[in-house]
Amino acid sequence: MNSTDEPEGVRLQKVMASAGVASRRVCEDLITKGQVKVNGRVVTELGTRINPEVDKVTVGGTPVQLD
Repeated sequence: MNSTDEPEGVRLQKVMASAGVASRRVCEDLITKGQVKVNGRVVTELGTRINPEVDKVTVGGTPVQLD
């Protein structure tokens, strides 16, 4: 791997902020408080990367439209 290689996917908090859930900082708080699920699994780790085209994200049980 060279220095120009990017890790797979997009950071979850960035995707959530782009989708209009909240600011990136607030999205980070939601993630660390365990209120965010990706594909039905709770995510609490910041920097988690997802594929917005296939992964399903919910916040407090409400689906997030990612496109």
